[in-house]
Amino acid sequence: MKKTEFILTEGYVFIGVTGILFLISILFRFDTLWQLAYFVLFGFMVYFFINPERIPDEKGDDVIISPADGEIIEITQTKEVFFTNTEMVKISIRLSLLDNHIQRSPIEGILKQTQYLHGEFLALSSDKASELNEQNRTLFENNKLTVITNQIAGFLTRRIVTWQTEGEIDLAQRYGMIMFGSQVDVYIPTEAKLKVIVGEKVKAGESLIAMV
Repeated sequence: MKKTEFILTEGYVFIGVTGILFLISILFRFDTLWQLAYFVLFGFMVYFFINPERIPDEKGDDVIISPADGEIIEITQTKEVFFTNTEMVKISIRLSLLDNHIQRSPIEGILKQTQYLHGEFLALSSDKASELNEQNRTLFENNKLTVITNQIAGFLTRRIVTWQTEGEIDLAQRYGMIMFGSQVDVYIPTEAKLKVIVGEKVKAGESLIAMV
């Protein structure tokens, strides 16, 4: 299922509830600070569920584009244990509440498999969060690349939305999102040439992070 709506349908409830609270604060003449607080909350919900178009910096079956908005907090070589059980380079991307939380395919090819873990509510600062929190692992492949992403939910909520679980997928195509605070780890081949460094800000479906 391709998500093309300007405001994600998943956000309608949040936008509706906060909008009603704002209207109630106006109708019943709440204190100005409360009116302002409800208006800011309503505006944030609209902003959070905006579904922007993204154009990749590079295209082709040899490029890897960031699957998430956020800041790169770690780049390390490790064993990928979800699907391949091989050495790969892990790039960890931390999303703030102001980042868009939609995840997009890092490569052009096939979304081959997913694994979902219900998980716990640990803060992302915890060393165990990337192992124990709710997460959704996704395997992408084409004739040149195998790339894995892992969506990790934070402690504020436990809801990862998935729009595609298998089949052909375009580069930068939306495949899911995480609600309100999260991290995305992307595992790439060790032979890939990195195009990013720790501390760099990246955009899902747009920023080139590696190529082979």
